[in-house]
Amino acid sequence: MIRLLVHVTLPDNTGLLCGEMVTTSPDPSGKIKGAFRYVPEYLKNPRAFPLDPVTLPLTQEEFQTERPEGVHAVFEDALPDDWGRALLIRKARLGRGEQTLPRMLEAIGNGGLGALSFQSAQNRIKTDSSAGIKNLEALLDTALRYESGLPLDEEELELLYQSGSSPGGARPKALCRKEEGTLWIAKFPRHQDRFHVESIEAATLELAKRSGLPVPEFEIRTLGKRKVLLVKRFDISDCGGRYHMISVQTLLQAQGYYFLGYQNMFDAVKAHSYQPSIDIPLLFRQMVFNAAIGNTDDHLKNFCMLHKESGYCLSPVYDVLPDLYEKREHSLSFPSGAGFLPPDGKTLQRIGGNLRIEAAGKIIDAVRETVSVWKKVFQDYNVPESEILRLESGINRRVDSLGNLS
Repeated sequence: MIRLLVHVTLPDNTGLLCGEMVTTSPDPSGKIKGAFRYVPEYLKNPRAFPLDPVTLPLTQEEFQTERPEGVHAVFEDALPDDWGRALLIRKARLGRGEQTLPRMLEAIGNGGLGALSFQSAQNRIKTDSSAGIKNLEALLDTALRYESGLPLDEEELELLYQSGSSPGGARPKALCRKEEGTLWIAKFPRHQDRFHVESIEAATLELAKRSGLPVPEFEIRTLGKRKVLLVKRFDISDCGGRYHMISVQTLLQAQGYYFLGYQNMFDAVKAHSYQPSIDIPLLFRQMVFNAAIGNTDDHLKNFCMLHKESGYCLSPVYDVLPDLYEKREHSLSFPSGAGFLPPDGKTLQRIGGNLRIEAAGKIIDAVRETVSVWKKVFQDYNVPESEILRLESGINRRVDSLGNLS
């Protein structure tokens, strides 16, 4: 049995014990039973808020989970995916029978993204999980060598464990701290990349920003012959506190190979945002942008809500890329029966009308006009011409289809 105390760090950097999680050992089939309960002190605190407004409302009952992992999905949101999770397992020396979500939460402690931290009797020491920006080139080299299966010495492994086992996603990332103390996520290339993904993502973020979408601060750094994308963490407040994060996948209780769509996201945001009159049009604008640029990797983990002083709201846009590998179908279906293929402008305008989006046509026109100059923006971010040529047909086809609003 594993018992973890769950703490939340508020935006003003105040820490609160909010609850306790208990999980059993896995049964022979790998299933774990688990439960969470808020502590009475948290429930009495005027600043308390539900960690998951759907499955963990602010009540004193014990919340058991039916998930076979034994952990409520909002806690899994604090863990990295794939690349970072493999590092975390290796860092914590978790054997095959120990590579469970409760053990990973115990291992990550206060080093995950978002405001939650997890404490057992064994992990009471707080550590800084970010590396100094001066170590960025060493981190890049170490990450590439690790990914290639080359041997690393203890010092190199420690650097990678310290900063690379917390960020989410399937690609190599690390947490880093700039000289002035701000915290960023460094996104690294991979040996087998067929595109300069970091430059393309930076250019796509620039297009999203010009399209009227909120994006985190970002910059490209050149290290030798390679480029690294730095994205400022939006879960950190100005005074060093934290904003609690919950993925839309968690809000919709989706698991595995789901068949949900943007309409489900609109419903979730309408139900839980403290500013739906702002967030619903923003989500519509992002949906139009994803259709225009070809961001087919628009799965539910790539959308989240932050808890701020007034409640939950949409986070800035992140993890946006064009359809690099010609997937064509989006991860999410479009509303009003439009399906998984990118809808044209007329269909998007009808969707906007059904959602009661004010001036939906103007939003579509603005996004189309912005994305239509994508090649110039990609060139400004030094995306090779050969890669622009490979993307040209797909993006131009999508942009052109938005022009039909009649």
